Amino acid sequence: MTTNASEYSDCLNEYITDQILDIAVFVNFFFLNGVIGLLGLVVNVIKMIVFLKLGLRNSTNITFFVLSAADTGVVVMMLAFSFVFSPMVLKEINFDVAMNIGYNCLGFPYGLFSRVASLMTASITVERFLCVTFPLKVKLILKPIVAVVESVTVIFVVVTISIPGFISSGKGQVFIENIDQIILRREEADLRTLLESISFLSLAIIQLVAVGVITFFNVALTRKFLQITKWRHQVSSKVVTMTVKDKRLVKMVIFISVSFLLLSIPSLIFLFLVVFKQGFSIGGRCEKLYTIVCSAIFPTDGLNSLVSFFLFLHMSSKFKGMTKLMFQVTCSKRKI
Repeated sequence: MTTNASEYSDCLNEYITDQILDIAVFVNFFFLNGVIGLLGLVVNVIKMIVFLKLGLRNSTNITFFVLSAADTGVVVMMLAFSFVFSPMVLKEINFDVAMNIGYNCLGFPYGLFSRVASLMTASITVERFLCVTFPLKVKLILKPIVAVVESVTVIFVVVTISIPGFISSGKGQVFIENIDQIILRREEADLRTLLESISFLSLAIIQLVAVGVITFFNVALTRKFLQITKWRHQVSSKVVTMTVKDKRLVKMVIFISVSFLLLSIPSLIFLFLVVFKQGFSIGGRCEKLYTIVCSAIFPTDGLNSLVSFFLFLHMSSKFKGMTKLMFQVTCSKRKI
């Protein structure tokens, strides 16, 4: 009796009522996913167009373009989640069915885009640290072809990791008596559980590595930047130091990294609970807690792309100028 009560309390089930769960699902899965996903889709498409117009002739533009493309994939998955968990759809299907559709059909694609975005953010942070620390040597190494190879490698690795978990089972129609419906559910295949576990664990490790790399190099970059700024005030103005453009780029990368780390907290909590909390899964004894924590990941992840867009507008004169030019041309065409 004590054990059951302990398990019950351990999952906060006595505090998470059905009403609270419904509110969390509506606010996070439907409303915030829909609003942030729609705004994110708009701004990320704008970012990709701007970087294309600026030209993918340097490693910085290439990596930012790939990051924007990955963020676009994230917000598209958010919109898909918003549709699946919309009140209109939930009237037609059971909530458990919606959770299975979200997990089976959208979970791994979402993880794929999210991990590509994480690794590209880590890459940008490391690249900027190296540019500040070894400016002359790095400029000879960081050619556009290097950025292309790096981006393709990141995408290939994440896709290779994600595919086994996504295709490790077939799809078929299964009749569920208690809801009197025929739904699409993945049928178990040989080694399905093992393949899915390997994919999930690998994606989790990638996220943890990305967070660790970004944290370490962001701290190192901030420290180096402050040292250079302090040193500049102590020497003659004739000494060649970082340009205003370089300073803005460093500041922007620092802010993007900090934003990523702060907004990754729900994802890290989720990964921690999945690994160390027994029953923290769909259908487990901590399913209510699982649903609430999981629902918080998507809006915070999508906010990264919105934050980066406004940082680009505020701190990159070329990006801001090209964005204004695009809207001016668009408005002129409409008047004509």
